[in-house]
Amino acid sequence: MYINMDVLSITNGNIHMVDTEFGRMDIEKIEAGKLKLNTGRIIATDPILLYDDESFSERVKPGSYSVYIYVGKAGKRKRQTVAAEIRFNDNDVVKWDMALLKGESSKGFSYDEFMGFEVENGLACFMDEKVMEMLDLMSEEELEAYEAKVKEAVRKSDNSLADIIMDEKSSLNIIVFASGWNEGTFPTYYGYDKNNKLSRLVTDFMVIEK
Repeated sequence: MYINMDVLSITNGNIHMVDTEFGRMDIEKIEAGKLKLNTGRIIATDPILLYDDESFSERVKPGSYSVYIYVGKAGKRKRQTVAAEIRFNDNDVVKWDMALLKGESSKGFSYDEFMGFEVENGLACFMDEKVMEMLDLMSEEELEAYEAKVKEAVRKSDNSLADIIMDEKSSLNIIVFASGWNEGTFPTYYGYDKNNKLSRLVTDFMVIEK
């Protein structure tokens, strides 16, 4: 199973600089917003490329959770999102597992194999399963307005972030962020603390080589 500990360990707060093929990369942690999870079932996806995506198999307690991105810059290259996380507690992670959909398994994966979600528009996001249900019911015109809203919000952000309210009554939202190399398929991981409690969910945008 593919797992890049150099990236995942950044979220423990112990690493602020990483050596890459482009030189030494300074890492900055940025709060992207608080994600409202009404069902506790999380979907990571391209916010524009919507194919009725499914939630990850592990359900969390409904609530609002902080979302952070980790942005890296090496030399004169532009800043890139190295990773994005939902944080459930502040405990250090001692074990990582790949976040998979129901029925999927990482058993038998070679060291460089993984399952992930596809990005085509240079953007990724976290959302509650209920938001995907709302998007599935939108008309073509409503989806076009939604896409325009997402792109405009990201464009106005200095950090290519957007916190989009999808339903005022329930406060359901999506947190959008840039996706590393823009296009690709990216793996997500569960991080568990020493008490085997889920501490965070992290997407690796594979900016840093393993």
